[in-house]
Formats: sequence, C-alpha cells, structure tokens
Amino acid sequence: MAQAALRGDGHVLGELASGLIRVERDNLVERPWGGAWIERFKRFRAAGGGPYGEAFEISAYDADDEAARYPSRVRFDDGSAVDLPSLLKAQGGALLGRDFIGTYGACFPLLPKTLDVKELLSVQGHPPGHTEVYIIIDAEPGATLRLGFNRDIDPDETARELSRGIEQQDRLLELLGRDADVVALQRIVAPWLAARDADATAIVAGLEAIGGQPAGIATSLLSELKDLYWRVLDSMNAVNVEPGQVIHNSTPKRLLPDGGGEASSEVHSLGNPEGREILALEIRRPGPTFRAWDNVRFPKRAVDVRAAIDVLNLRATAAEEFIPELRPVPGRNGAFVSVDSSYFRVEHLRPDSARAVGVPASEPHSLHCLAGSVELSTDDGRGIGRLQRGESALVPLGVGAYRVESADGAHVVRAMLPASR
Repeated sequence: MAQAALRGDGHVLGELASGLIRVERDNLVERPWGGAWIERFKRFRAAGGGPYGEAFEISAYDADDEAARYPSRVRFDDGSAVDLPSLLKAQGGALLGRDFIGTYGACFPLLPKTLDVKELLSVQGHPPGHTEVYIIIDAEPGATLRLGFNRDIDPDETARELSRGIEQQDRLLELLGRDADVVALQRIVAPWLAARDADATAIVAGLEAIGGQPAGIATSLLSELKDLYWRVLDSMNAVNVEPGQVIHNSTPKRLLPDGGGEASSEVHSLGNPEGREILALEIRRPGPTFRAWDNVRFPKRAVDVRAAIDVLNLRATAAEEFIPELRPVPGRNGAFVSVDSSYFRVEHLRPDSARAVGVPASEPHSLHCLAGSVELSTDDGRGIGRLQRGESALVPLGVGAYRVESADGAHVVRAMLPASR
C-alpha cells in the first residue's frame, strides 16, 4: 500500500486523503537532558539506552536538518510504511492542496515535538520569526523553566563571560587528562552545580578518581564556573509550570518597533537545576537553534555565543508576559485558542461525554492528543479516525469539516499555519 500511495493509486490515495494520516508514535530521540516519562506517555518502550528527551510528532520538512534526520513515518494496514516527507512530495497536491503547496511547498512547515525535560537544556535562541509554544502535559511540583531576561543585558559583556566560561571548561578537561571519563564527570558536576551553596571541595575527591591531579587551580576553575552557571540562570525569569499550562515564548509586543516587527523566541533554558521533570508539547517552525551556553555540560556540545546573542532580545521581560489567556472560539463550544500569531495558530479541543467539538473545513493541520482518546467523524457521520493519548496525526485537505468526540475528557491540540485561519 505504501508504494501504491506513492504512485498515486486512486483507491489508496483517496482513502488517505479523506481521513487522518496517523504517524508512528515511536519517533523518539535520545538526549542528555531527557527523562523517564515520555515512553509512558507514548505507550512505547524504546530499544535504545535513553534517556529520551523528545519525540518528533509531525516531521515533514526536509529543508531543516533536524527534521530531515527524524522524519515521521506512516504505516499502512498491510504493514508497509513510508516517510511522511516522501509521501507529501509525491502526492502533495492530493493531500495538501495546490494553494497550500503554492504557499509552503509540498511539506508541513511546523515541527511539533513532545519534550521530556529532566535536566537543563542549553541557554539558546532562534532567528526572528521562530517563536515557540510549550503546552505542559505533566510536571513535578515546583518545576520551573527559564525564559526571557529579567534585566537588560550588555551583549559584549555577556559574550566575554560566556566565552571565558567555555575556555575554563577546556582548561578543566586538560587538567583531568585526555583519558578522563567525561560522562562520569557530568554525573559528578551536575548535582554539585545545582546545589547553589556547595563549594568545590565537595567534589575534588570524585574528580581525582576519574583522572588527572585536580587541585588548587581546578578548584578555582570549578568555583568560577559555578558562579557563572548561577549568574546566567539568575539573569532569566524562572517561570513556574504546572499541567495544562500554556507558555508562549515570543518577544512581548511592547518591545517590538511600534508594536509591530517580527517577534522571535526569547532566550530560554528549558528545565530547572533541581531536576524536576517536565513533559510538554512544543509547537514551533523548523529552523536553527543557536546555543549561547550549555550550563557547564560534559561532554561539551557545539556553542556559538555571538550568533546566539545576535538573535536574542536583550531587554528585560517578566514571566507573566509569556502566559497567554485561553480564549473560547466563538461559535465552537469546547474549542479554545491560546496563540494566534503570524507564524501559527494553536487551538485546544476539549470534548466530553455531553459535547462534541466541531472543526470547520480548513487547510491541512496537525492534531495531538494529550489526554484521553477521541473519535473523529465528518458532519455526515463518516468516521475519519481515532487518536489516543500520545498520538498525533496530519489532517489532509480532503477531510473537510469534522467533529471530535470523547467519553473521557480528552485534550487535543490543533496546530495550523496562518493561511488556515
């Protein structure tokens, strides 16, 4: 069936174009900051060693290196499968529509992911136009993430500080010796960094056990690195997170020229030093990520301090500026919108046993089931598919208007491009 769909077989393609294009839910990626919740959420036991930090939900945009590396896959009833980008390239006209392709190409230019954050991600930014939304699925009590600077930042001073910190990491590795176990080093250093008041003498013995003769200058380097670690974190807003919350990472309108201009994501470091786990659905456009600082992580990853600083808003923000209001969608009971920007729109569909939620005919979009399960059908009663917690699907143009029904209080997120409004 996969090859028939690629060839444009009328029967197979007709069925595909008029129902949910469900993608496999096992597109998990190992990350050093990952946690233990994502496999349970996806109802899938991965074969790798973990930890798993993210799952690419709808990935069909080969112009982005990361999306191209982890494409979504569609599996048919006969067991055959095809990459979603290949399917859209071959049959985009039937699945996406000529107008959509004329605007965006034969692809899906959003990159929704499920994130499982147990340790701090890097301090990072994205180019103008690349804002992000985080919909919190679950979070340990007291969990936070860092978002936006809480004071005005001097770019040159910050660049010097971060560059010096990276040099100090290199110097520390030299002292430990080339054969030092950097994975063991991370296990020693990470909890010590998170304990704000612990001094470097607490981990010297552990460092000596993995290589080199760290003393004196090594202790001094570690203390300076820890001071910088906390100065960077303290320069950003600590945003409290809880299940059901929506966070919109976008430059506040008051900081854009005359209330206009192109917004971007603010500086962010998802996660928290305490290691309180967060599971979230992230909606964003594909595009580059610029790391400014990696929170003294070992082994070291690529960092481009100046490139990151150049794309960031360096003016002060406040945590409350990133918490949008969920607004009811007029005429559609059970539908709410959290973000409606020039980059994407995010809706929240909350059907229950007494109420279905209607979705009007629109251009292609994605659906993500965060809680419960739903049945979807057209207005004339034709079933178009089912989604359970942890599953995602692409809705092709041919589906038209449909209804979302649930008996267990489901939460489905609908993500679409601006032309879909």
